[in-house]
Amino acid sequence: MDNVIFEKKQHTALITINKPHTLNALCESLISQINTALDTAENDPEIYTVIITGSGKAFIAGADIKEMYRKNETEIAVWAALGSDLNMRLENMDLPVIAAINGYALGGGLELALACDIRIASENARMGLPETSLGVICGAGGTQRLPRTVGESIAKEMIFTAEIIDAQKALNIRLINKITSKENLLNEAISLCRAIEKNGQIAVKSAKEAVNISRNSSIQGGCLIERKIFSKLFSTDDQKIGMGGFLAKEKNIKFKNK
Repeated sequence: MDNVIFEKKQHTALITINKPHTLNALCESLISQINTALDTAENDPEIYTVIITGSGKAFIAGADIKEMYRKNETEIAVWAALGSDLNMRLENMDLPVIAAINGYALGGGLELALACDIRIASENARMGLPETSLGVICGAGGTQRLPRTVGESIAKEMIFTAEIIDAQKALNIRLINKITSKENLLNEAISLCRAIEKNGQIAVKSAKEAVNISRNSSIQGGCLIERKIFSKLFSTDDQKIGMGGFLAKEKNIKFKNK
């Protein structure tokens, strides 16, 4: 993985996009390397959370326009599927994924961040979907995930105008969860991972599944599925450990994650 750095930090997989001379622009090779890093994370039973960040001035400053420019309609459909499939994988994988946005997150970069479960940004971060200024639209889920995150009207304004917003505005419209200094960005992300990791991991994965289902379910259907997942967790050791520890007033409950 020449341009993607994988580091294991206790129970966290830290994945750094490391192609700063292109502002970490997404290309076929880079998408493949990110998928390889995710394979490593998913195949390690000691990994509970994932952080994705970038090196240099950008998180991911978009897709590689040089690579896309001369493709025809058929070729670009295949290319777009690579990014779309990666984002679907991030959204649906069991592990919670945190985007630590360290700079520019534009176009395909913001689309990837939108597919993550939680987004933390540094003060210098800039975000947007500027594809209409290039004569195209998003191709990896931006028109679908941005409205679900910030609301349809705000999403349309951002997409129609190709506006690039700063971190404070992103926080105001709830595009991101938190702003921090650039120097403290990874510490904040890792601290969040530690808060997640202390809980029962079967429950965390089940919670992600239940919340994701809510996007495409009626309230009645979603509640029914939630109830089934809730009930199934009573067959796990972790449920006995967690509730038993609460009743015994234990301060540091140790889950078995099974």
